[in-house]
Amino acid sequence: MDMSRKSSHTSRKPGRKPLTRDMLLPLPVAKVRAMSLEHHLALAAMHSGRGSVEQMNVLLKVTYLTYFMADAAHESVDLDLFRAAETAFECCGLRGHRDGNWTLPTADHDVLARILALHDRQLGSMPSWRYTEAWARIHAFLRSDAQSPLPAPACA
Repeated sequence: MDMSRKSSHTSRKPGRKPLTRDMLLPLPVAKVRAMSLEHHLALAAMHSGRGSVEQMNVLLKVTYLTYFMADAAHESVDLDLFRAAETAFECCGLRGHRDGNWTLPTADHDVLARILALHDRQLGSMPSWRYTEAWARIHAFLRSDAQSPLPAPACA
């Protein structure tokens, strides 16, 4: 028996399961369309003044999913865009809790529409394991005491 060859099991990182064929492919088209529809309907509801905390939570999750997926793929992201989204969510949440007005002004809508467009492109092209990994990062963030998963802005 030739012992000079490494077993395929020894070349993998310990504790990491091999990726399946389905994990290497993008999410199924029907699932991507359904998720995209949910995201865009939430944005439309918020912009039209018919939003709620549930729609805001959908948009908040998709914003962080988009950031985590781009970060894991080492894609350059416009952090200012994501910070603007966080500011929009903060203002919307304050209005919503204060007077039940869960709306997004046009400028905030436009910021989130750009993030949704990026997320739609990600879902159509990235392997599904990136999506699963991004969800794991969201859950880790939610368990933490951090106010935001975004890196702190650099001081000038």
